[in-house]
Amino acid sequence: MWFIKLMFSAGIIAAAAEVAKRSEFWGALIIALPLSSMLAMVWLYADTQDSAKVSLFAREIFYLVPPSLLFFVPFLFEPKTHWPFWLSFVGGLLFMGVGMAAVKFLLK
Repeated sequence: MWFIKLMFSAGIIAAAAEVAKRSEFWGALIIALPLSSMLAMVWLYADTQDSAKVSLFAREIFYLVPPSLLFFVPFLFEPKTHWPFWLSFVGGLLFMGVGMAAVKFLLK
């Protein structure tokens, strides 16, 4: 079952990347849908049959979505900063990490 989960989930990501080669908008739309969250919730429920666990998982996802958007900030400013891809990527990871740590701290 683990392998089926892996292949299905990876297939969606690969499909989004292929679609994005032709249309950034449609590739972004596929990724912007909370498909990974939905799949993880389905897999978690299928494995545990525990609705309460899925509910708590969904709550954590809900709180972590806003700080995860901070990852994209360096890319939004790339036309002005002219940062190379990997610098923007690492900067985005740092912004996102700080944001998630702040959310974790605030939710204590």
